[in-house]
Amino acid sequence: MARQFLKRCVPSGLALLFMAGSLATTSVQAAEVAAPVDPTPAHLVSPEATVRDPQMEAASPDSPLFVAVFGDSVTLGTMADAQFGNPGPRFYADFIGSLSVGTLNDFILKQMNRQLSEDEMHNTIMRLFGNMARKNLSPFLGTQDYSLPVLINETTGNTPKIYNGAQMAGAYYFGHLYLDKFTKFYQRNPFHKRPELVIVNFNGMDFMDNRSPEVYSTKVKEFYQRLTKMVPYATIVVTGIKDSIPLLTYPDRVAVPNSPVGPITCSALYKFVRFSNATGLYPEAPQAAIDLAYGRLAVLRGILEKEVGLINTDRIAYPHFKGRMVYVDPTTDDGITPEMIAADCIHPNQEGQKIIGESMWNVIEPLLP
Repeated sequence: MARQFLKRCVPSGLALLFMAGSLATTSVQAAEVAAPVDPTPAHLVSPEATVRDPQMEAASPDSPLFVAVFGDSVTLGTMADAQFGNPGPRFYADFIGSLSVGTLNDFILKQMNRQLSEDEMHNTIMRLFGNMARKNLSPFLGTQDYSLPVLINETTGNTPKIYNGAQMAGAYYFGHLYLDKFTKFYQRNPFHKRPELVIVNFNGMDFMDNRSPEVYSTKVKEFYQRLTKMVPYATIVVTGIKDSIPLLTYPDRVAVPNSPVGPITCSALYKFVRFSNATGLYPEAPQAAIDLAYGRLAVLRGILEKEVGLINTDRIAYPHFKGRMVYVDPTTDDGITPEMIAADCIHPNQEGQKIIGESMWNVIEPLLP
């Protein structure tokens, strides 16, 4: 299963074996002319940080609002600046370069007859694809006028601190890894105050990876039993799984006109990351596959919404929780369309990120302490 998971995230086939060699040079050349890596916004707190801020270590009323965000690559603003059809050199350096390195990595593993655990595989993906994040463009972590920390500052006059628990390939399936880091953060910073607000934005990977409802249900429950014990008085905002089916089945388009293997379409990119293999969805997929996908999506959504309700009411299953859970209904039309897409055909561009930020703010503003 670990090897299958890696294959979902790296390219395969003769054309991509060619890419693994030729793009090594291409990605290095692109990196030399690419824009510098975005600096991490000053308000973000890394899971690996040791915090030496007495104000944040005190629970006094005038200490900054502390927010923890657990999320996926959308939360990180991934690829938001890679223009569809004209992605620019940084896209080649970051996205295609990572794919080529991933292919070589897979080849080396095969030669060594080495199988990684899924936890090890997830950490490998983070190292390979973490460079695609654009934290400054994130609606949850960023510095734009639609970003949560900026909006909180405008509303309260104080800049919050944001614990950055967002991850590439974020999912409840891997939630234990993020909570392990959260636990270690407090082991290093035992007097740091707990977050008043927690946002969990695991939005699509559990669906994309074709997790069964049984596995999904178990992982959701395990995640929230741990999280509510760690932050028993917090307000926790949970986003439901958004509908990515229209995006995956939209008529095919050329996303990357120029590459060493020629123009790259969205359908090719979905094969690279194995979404089409796992979900059975691709541009202009048959209606039967679409209906099947919608059925599974409805089941996963129902599991999460039911669990949120239990957290608010079931003191036997969740004995430690004294805060409140807020479920963001994913069926609400937020106005994002398949045209609001970055060059990787997966993530929203900055216009889409702005819509997410404004939509989430309508939920979060009334919840601020």
